[in-house]
Amino acid sequence: MKNMTLANKITLIRIVLIPVFIITLLQGLFPWPAIIFTVTIISDALDGFVARRRKQITPLGSFLDPLADKLLMFSSYLVTAYLHSIPLWVFVVILSRDSIIVIGWAVIYFITGSTEIKPRLLGKMSTVFQMVTIWLILLGLHGAIIDKLLIATVCVTALSGIDYLVTGSRKA
Repeated sequence: MKNMTLANKITLIRIVLIPVFIITLLQGLFPWPAIIFTVTIISDALDGFVARRRKQITPLGSFLDPLADKLLMFSSYLVTAYLHSIPLWVFVVILSRDSIIVIGWAVIYFITGSTEIKPRLLGKMSTVFQMVTIWLILLGLHGAIIDKLLIATVCVTALSGIDYLVTGSRKA
């Protein structure tokens, strides 16, 4: 790990924290899931800041950072759906969007040979909505506010999926 940048090390720590988050959430060890989730979302901002500030943007980091986001969101929504904290269909929408992105990336790679992944504004907004929604659920917020936030999150996520689909189709 000595050749790894600080930004990549922060991202790896975020990935390592995901199973710890899942275990504490499944075991009902509150407030630990909220604390760990908070650390992961702060480290998400921190690794990007460090990479830009130190000019440490690397191909590995460009791959690991979105992977860490996807793993965290996938596991968060899967477990909260399993625990009946959110409706299952919300998880299915998020899973479907991410599946479309991964499949689309693979198709574009096979057609063009390009592995370049460019984040889109709606994609970043989707991640923020997803993170805030889970964070507020972990903090114990529920009722009409969470219901409305879940709908907004699903809408932004679906729009992001459509945006990636249209952009990917043009690239292919």
